Amino acid sequence: MTEILYVSMDAAGVEHAASGDITWALPRNVSQPTTTENPHGLVLRTTSALLDVLDEAIYRAEPVGGASPIVDGTMAVASARLTSRAPWDTESATRFALACASHVLGDRSELKLPDGMTLGRIVADAQHMLDDLGPQSVEHLSRMARLSELWRLHRERGELGELAFDLTLDDEAKDLDTFDDPVYETVAPVIDAVLAAIGALRHHALPRSEEALDDVREEHEESAALEARHVRKSPTVNVTPFGSAMAGGGPHVTSDEPSWTGAREAARHARLAVRDERGAVGETEEREWQAAELSSLLVPDR
Repeated sequence: MTEILYVSMDAAGVEHAASGDITWALPRNVSQPTTTENPHGLVLRTTSALLDVLDEAIYRAEPVGGASPIVDGTMAVASARLTSRAPWDTESATRFALACASHVLGDRSELKLPDGMTLGRIVADAQHMLDDLGPQSVEHLSRMARLSELWRLHRERGELGELAFDLTLDDEAKDLDTFDDPVYETVAPVIDAVLAAIGALRHHALPRSEEALDDVREEHEESAALEARHVRKSPTVNVTPFGSAMAGGGPHVTSDEPSWTGAREAARHARLAVRDERGAVGETEEREWQAAELSSLLVPDR
């Protein structure tokens, strides 16, 4: 059976390869071949190698003018043609991220995060929300976003020192301290995988939550009015379903990784979790499982 090969790129058709950007001829009426002056040529990937470079769009591709052997999941060619776009979007990226996180939970699903939610409950709730995104999901997403922000601050605290504390709300400092328990560090890659999947879900939900976004804006406007009357000693972070926003230290800034980045990171952290537990062999097996899962999502008209 011939291996299906893919190229991952942004919506404009630009592949952000390690050796430099490559602009591909997208298949429209006629599928034109793409060549490049890049000395490394073009790289076509199996789903196993695709795991490391997941981007906004994924296209099936085929070599033009002869095929070379596939080595470590990649085929280097001088010319190739994109044949069709795979059904990869924010929803499928989120489904893949949640599948990767769920697959490595095991008995760690009962681990409780500072607000009392278990990792297993977070993943189950996220899968339910993905199938039925509605206004009632926004509050739950906000709680998950808050957990993600606290975990990020905890992981960066070694580099940021006291700044991490300065950026938290007073009533969240205790929750941040909870992450100092060694049990969290032993399962850090699993938590990272779960929260990367939640980030993917948050990005997927963003276009469906305009009403909630208006509420967040109103809340920020009210906060700004209060800040005009009260001087803050240090900035704080307000966590919303749409990312974290800094208040009191300058303009509000929100940040959120796109779903395809969450998918890539959830898969990577899941493999790290398995490697910590079962070594290189386990990591290889986990990559094979992820590649099969990704393949099933990239089948058209699934």
